[in-house]
Amino acid sequence: MPVKAVTFDFWNTLYADEGQAYKGLTRRRVDILKRALREADAEPDDQELLEVYRQGFAMYLDAWRNERHFGAREHVRFVFESFGLDIPNPLLARTSAVMEDVGLNFHLTLQRGAEEAIHRLSDAGIKLGIVSDTGITPGRVLLRYLRRDGLLHCFSGAAFSDQTGVAKPNARMFNGCLEQLGVEPGEAAHVGDMPRTDVAGAKRLGMIAIRFAGYDDRREPPDADFVIRDHTALLRILEIEE
Repeated sequence: MPVKAVTFDFWNTLYADEGQAYKGLTRRRVDILKRALREADAEPDDQELLEVYRQGFAMYLDAWRNERHFGAREHVRFVFESFGLDIPNPLLARTSAVMEDVGLNFHLTLQRGAEEAIHRLSDAGIKLGIVSDTGITPGRVLLRYLRRDGLLHCFSGAAFSDQTGVAKPNARMFNGCLEQLGVEPGEAAHVGDMPRTDVAGAKRLGMIAIRFAGYDDRREPPDADFVIRDHTALLRILEIEE
C-alpha cells in the first residue's frame, strides 16, 4: 500500500536546540516562578527554588515514561504545593503562559535535509503531520518555529501531548494526527529519534517506523523499519521522484 502521509516527531528529529539555550531558559523560568511566589507572599531562597524546580522536572520525566503529560500548569502547581501554597487560578494561568512562552527563545535549528524533504513530500501530495511530546513548551509554541521557517503551510495535522493529555507511544497521539490527515495507520510512516516512543508507537499501529539518527543515534530496541541520518533519505524510501 503506498504511503499517503508522513508524521514527524519535533524534538531532535525536525529541530534540535543546537545552542543548548535550555540552560539559560531554565534560569528565566525559575525567575518567573520566584515572582509568582512573591505574589503569594512566599520568598524561598534561590537554591531552594531551583531544587524544587528540578524536582518538578523529575516528575515530568516520570509522567512522560508512563505516557502522561506534565506541562507548565502541572509544573507551576507542583512548585506552589511544594511550598505549602494554593495557587489561585488566574495566577496559575498567567504564570503558566509566561513559562510556556519562554520556549520561543530556544536556538532551534532544522535538522539535516528537513526543509528540502518537507517541501518535496508536500509537493508530491504526501500529507504531513507532527506527533510530538511536549513539556513546559507546548505545541502552540513549537508551531511558531515551523511558521518562522516557512514550513507550517506544508502540514495538515498535529498532535501534541499538551493537547491529548497522553504521551507517546500511546496510540492516541498517533491516531489523533492521522485522523486529521484522513489516513489509516497502514497508509502512513512516522519519523522520530526515540525507539521507545516513536518507533514502538508507530509499529504497534502498523505504521512504517523510520528512526532519525542524524542528531542522537539511539540504538536500543525496538528496531525501526528504516534508519536515516538525513531527511532527504525519505524521498528514496518513499520513492518520491526527482
